[in-house]
Amino acid sequence: MEIEFFGANCFRVKTKITFLVVDDNLDKLGAKNITRDKDTLLLTNKNLRSEKPVNSAMLVLDTAGEFEIGDVSIKAIRTRGHMDDEEEHNATVYQFRANGTSVVVLGHIHPNLSTDILELVSGTDVLILPVGGNGFTLDVIGAMSVIKQTEPEVVIPSSYNLPNLRYEVPVASLEEFTKASSLSVGDPQDSYKVGDINPELTGQIKVVILNTKKI
Repeated sequence: MEIEFFGANCFRVKTKITFLVVDDNLDKLGAKNITRDKDTLLLTNKNLRSEKPVNSAMLVLDTAGEFEIGDVSIKAIRTRGHMDDEEEHNATVYQFRANGTSVVVLGHIHPNLSTDILELVSGTDVLILPVGGNGFTLDVIGAMSVIKQTEPEVVIPSSYNLPNLRYEVPVASLEEFTKASSLSVGDPQDSYKVGDINPELTGQIKVVILNTKKI
């Protein structure tokens, strides 16, 4: 699997035959949507729904279950969102599996992870998680708590301040996360191929920073 970043919590995860897009609400933030008619669109929270990408996608997933999309197996679990009351479960966490590798997209969840989310996330190859805070999503402290609980091999941060996106309230910069994390941070790159880890860093959690891809 290869991962591309488009800003906010919007990613494309792709193989040779499968194209998955996560949280494409970029039109609500002053940017262009990326969803195409061959993409499967996955929403981590229904509050992020934007009708244009929903109408453009081949398939839309926003609920719990197990799915096979092309050569990717998907497991989705409902959980407490960051702004949910304790008994609410308005967020969806996704795990993608292909060719013996795994990617988990957390989305805007509450930092107190349930047992089933811990089991899904722990030891994943790649964990994509927000770091920008603002009351809507995980901040640096919440993100680090999740990382320590789950110990992924690679962390890809999302939902931090970018100059081309207009959030309703300010979000933290990427630098606030990288400085506070004390994790190994590599040079920014245009995309990340899952499993492409420097052997010297095996056993260490590595932060991969993705450049925002232009369309």
